[in-house]
Amino acid sequence: MAANSATQLAELDFQGIKDNLITFLQGQNSIKDYDFQGSNINTVLDVLSYNTYLNNFYLNMVANEMFLDTAQNRDSIISHIKELNYVPRSYHSAKATLDLQIFPSEKQSIITVPKYTPFTTSINGVSKTFTTQDAITITPRVDLLNETAYIANNVPVYEGKVVEEIFVVNSSNTFTADISNKEVDTRHLSVIVRESSVSSVNTVWTKATTLFGLTSSSNTYFVEPAKGDKFRVTFGDGTFGRKPVNGNLVEIKYRAGTGISGNNGKVFVNSGSIDGHSNVAVTTVANSIGGLEIESINDIKFNAPRAFQVQERAVTANDYKILLQQEYPQVTNVLAFGGEQLTPPRYGKVVLAVDLADSDGVPESLKQSIAQFFKDKTPVGIDVIVVIPEFLFIEATGTTYYNLTSTTQSTAAIQTKATQALAAYASTNINGFGVTYRDSKALTAIDNSDVSITSTQLDIRVYKKLQPSASLKQSYAIDFNNALAVDDILHSTSIKTTYKSAIESTLFTYGTDSSAFFVDDGLGTLKIVKTDSSDKLITLLSSAGTVHYDTGKVDISSILIPAYVGLNVLIKARTFNKNIKTTKASILQLNAEDISIAVVPERV
Repeated sequence: MAANSATQLAELDFQGIKDNLITFLQGQNSIKDYDFQGSNINTVLDVLSYNTYLNNFYLNMVANEMFLDTAQNRDSIISHIKELNYVPRSYHSAKATLDLQIFPSEKQSIITVPKYTPFTTSINGVSKTFTTQDAITITPRVDLLNETAYIANNVPVYEGKVVEEIFVVNSSNTFTADISNKEVDTRHLSVIVRESSVSSVNTVWTKATTLFGLTSSSNTYFVEPAKGDKFRVTFGDGTFGRKPVNGNLVEIKYRAGTGISGNNGKVFVNSGSIDGHSNVAVTTVANSIGGLEIESINDIKFNAPRAFQVQERAVTANDYKILLQQEYPQVTNVLAFGGEQLTPPRYGKVVLAVDLADSDGVPESLKQSIAQFFKDKTPVGIDVIVVIPEFLFIEATGTTYYNLTSTTQSTAAIQTKATQALAAYASTNINGFGVTYRDSKALTAIDNSDVSITSTQLDIRVYKKLQPSASLKQSYAIDFNNALAVDDILHSTSIKTTYKSAIESTLFTYGTDSSAFFVDDGLGTLKIVKTDSSDKLITLLSSAGTVHYDTGKVDISSILIPAYVGLNVLIKARTFNKNIKTTKASILQLNAEDISIAVVPERV
């Protein structure tokens, strides 16, 4: 047999495989002059090539599924993460917080709100059901009118249908019970084990995430992922955790939620009576948030190795970030630092500055939940404090010029591209902790969004939101942490449209004037002014505070602002440097609604 050094062993293309077979056969002395295009042998070669092609494809896919990095099949990924002791996130039911007041026809010693009491709301025209997680006992109290009231404050309710499944323990499922519903929220499983179908003796079993502290008598269960996007409840082996015995009945109750579609429920009503009382007032304390879909393949690949790395312990700042975003995926940004960096220092504390998706604040209930979550994961003597980060917002106004002769696109299309390019730059490079807005890179992003764009000019201001008291005089301190630009001095003849103030606010009510606003005078004094019919600035209060241009700190003296335009008073500032930075626990953010770019065509 002749040697054949031309054989390609790594060929994956069908025609390439067939050509390699022909080359190999042509190298054999006995059949080297054979016509390999003849119908019979050509069919044989097709079959051989097809079989080889399928084997190559199959082996390539098998090899890919052997590793977490390259696996594509979810069931394969689930198998790999079990080795890392990682449980992927299930569906998360959205959570709302309600205040309940019940008006019984007669005085009651107590009123009980049962577990799984339903409340309904409408979200985007679709009715959603929320239920309580635990039973609540309401005792009478005396309200401000000296009347007996039955009130439950800050009651958490969760979206989803309550489902119950029953499993009989036998030789085939002694340790496992597969939950049939993919939409299960595994955070709120209720597992009860009864001795038998005819027995009323039952025991509540609790969820365990580790073997530490478990004994043969511990009534605990574990949750692990199963095939087909489902989850499985497993039990102890008699050494670590009690082992159910044949004939036991396992009753599992859970919610099947709808994920993100349960978010933003605002108005809730009770469905039916509560403990026999139908006159119930429901007040929404916090709209529903936190609804999430099942963890995606990409997120599992990213989170599983990192969860294995921290081993359910929070020591370094990165440990806190990994654990927090694993447990609370609605947290988009998190910064962890020691309490000794606060002013004044708070030793023995870890501060978590948390930013939620589509929200500028963090509900008090979530703060408490996060602090409780880290209780058994931090070193002894370390407590977690959850704070809302400060936001420094950017307002971008500009003009983009483009060449008419190099494009057939409309002005509106160019404007959309320029605006989207700046928003994309912000999403990728800022909108987070410890970042810097760089003006040159923002301009480059806009200019590169279309070949017809010739240049762009941006006017950048920063602002902070102020929510003043409508009934009390208060002082306010606002720190922009960037030096401010001083380009003008306020005079009695200054016109609003031409006066370049370092500080300017949106409108609010001062005294009897509803169109007042703050400006600085260029000399370090903050004033309250309004405009007259000729747009001239009229001073209403000559000294409303001080402005420190070198540090960007603004101190507003004690003042009453009973009303203002919009949801907040915006305090806007022009910075000396167009590259804008933030402090450690501050988020720099440029939102799409704060971008305004005009487009001007020109012929070049």
